[in-house]
Amino acid sequence: MKALQGVEGRVEWGERASPVCDVGQVRIRVAAAGLNRADLLQCAGLYPPPPGASDILGLEASGVITEVGAGSGAWQVGDKVCCLLAGGGMAEEVVVDARHVLPLPEGLSLAEAAALPEVYATAWLNLFQLAALKPGEKVLLHAGASGVGSAAIQLCKAFGNPCWVSVGSAERLAYCESLGAQGGALRGEDLESLRDFGPFDVILDPVGANYAVLNLQLAAVDARWVNIGLMGGRKAELDLALLLGKRVQLIGSTLRSRDDPFKADLIAELRQHVWPLFEEGRLQPRLERAFAATDAQQAFEALASNTVSGKLVLVLDESLA
Repeated sequence: MKALQGVEGRVEWGERASPVCDVGQVRIRVAAAGLNRADLLQCAGLYPPPPGASDILGLEASGVITEVGAGSGAWQVGDKVCCLLAGGGMAEEVVVDARHVLPLPEGLSLAEAAALPEVYATAWLNLFQLAALKPGEKVLLHAGASGVGSAAIQLCKAFGNPCWVSVGSAERLAYCESLGAQGGALRGEDLESLRDFGPFDVILDPVGANYAVLNLQLAAVDARWVNIGLMGGRKAELDLALLLGKRVQLIGSTLRSRDDPFKADLIAELRQHVWPLFEEGRLQPRLERAFAATDAQQAFEALASNTVSGKLVLVLDESLA
């Protein structure tokens, strides 16, 4: 099968052996795969896949089930689905734990569905599981126009949480407000103005060191500050007296390296609490652009530009997507 791999900072299609479909797994003919910043980091040699995971790029994909292993629940050949992966999504087919698969929401295309699993799993895990977000609590989302940010804004709106964002441009702020954000601030211009909206009960931050001091200042008493990335560096100096005085919980979080049972429970929660909201029209995939497989390098360059609002996907089978 054809599969996409990172080679010295670029992406290249190559030939790989088709994976074996084992007990508890399903094989999916891939229609499309979502792009994520983790793919950029892996391509650059900075984020290797977890032990045992495929080194093929792609942490989420959509398609049609073509084989069902024993003990794979109610899935059947022909089901249209999307899935969460530790790697391997950018290939003609992928084999995945059946518990990490979600049905195609009614009314959505497979290209749109490829943009859902990773960002909604990340947003749900960090806001509602780890930070235990309660209705009415105020949320700050850094990189609000990103794929995770777009999902998080919509979830906050759906579950009764006013949220604010930091973004890179006025256009991206307007985009976030169209999804339900109350307002926000522009990176590099008026980030300090976030003080006017705080303090915040939950802060979701993929930036890291550059925002650490400000996050602590913006945090409310008993706030939960969840760090999910290091785009702005890995080392920061903090006033721990302020951390203690506010009783702030600082939580470090990653999803890709979690074990299969953990991801299975997370996917089950998404199916119960989040997936129905797509069919009700309260959540929408924020797909900015779908790229053809032949334009894979262009797709990665677009994501690296930090100008994307929402998600990008790579279409591997136009007859399905």
